[in-house]
Amino acid sequence: MKRIIYISLFTLTIIGLLTLTGFIVNYNKSNQVSDIEVNIYRNSELGFLNSGEILHELNRIKNLPLNPEVVDSLIINKLETDKIENVLTNNPYIDEVDSYFTVDGRLLINIKEKEPIIRIYDSGNEGFYIDNNGDIFPISRQFAPRVIIANGYIKDKITNFNSNITDSIYSSSFLQELFYLTQLINQNELLKAQINQIYVNSKGEYDLIPELGNHLVQFGTFDNAQIKLRNLDAYYRKSLKTDDWDIYKTINLTYKDQIVCTKK
Repeated sequence: MKRIIYISLFTLTIIGLLTLTGFIVNYNKSNQVSDIEVNIYRNSELGFLNSGEILHELNRIKNLPLNPEVVDSLIINKLETDKIENVLTNNPYIDEVDSYFTVDGRLLINIKEKEPIIRIYDSGNEGFYIDNNGDIFPISRQFAPRVIIANGYIKDKITNFNSNITDSIYSSSFLQELFYLTQLINQNELLKAQINQIYVNSKGEYDLIPELGNHLVQFGTFDNAQIKLRNLDAYYRKSLKTDDWDIYKTINLTYKDQIVCTKK
């Protein structure tokens, strides 16, 4: 008999919790939105996006008014978070987006901004970024982050900003090599701070332009890129001790297992 009572009490407790949960959900869905909060996550204070632009972009969607000035008139069940996320995912500067309502009726929109690692200008001076995931996206008029710049004899044209550098259409282009070379440079803290430009010369080889020192680093092709960068790192660390940053005109990394320097 006691067992039957215990089971009945357990069953009633579960039913009660489910009923309460359903009540809370239905109450929240019919309740007014108390606030709209846009959080943008990135590695620096400034960036491509701001919360005002995000709300303005969403305000253009039919039946999706997100004007903070009229937030008290918004009803939760009239706002679809899936629609919000689908629209924002199409923004070329957004990497990830997540939106949801809190129990007190706040609409939270969390956005992870794309993190560019290189800005490339083709031979027609058309520019674009590649981020750390290989995604290609356009230049912004509002913000220009400090990243490696690549230019020169780059004939590759970007027609689709929803593409990724690992796509097969870029397999024979300079763009993939520039992306991988930049990744290798950024893995080394010294070289990341020192190399600010990659120039593709008429031979289809790479020249590196440093931040400090009036010299040219002749990198050559992408072959043995890791070894070349390791040798360059060793050279720069030695130069830091001997203070001879400016005595050479060129630093040639194209020879196997050695660096050939030409004095000014």
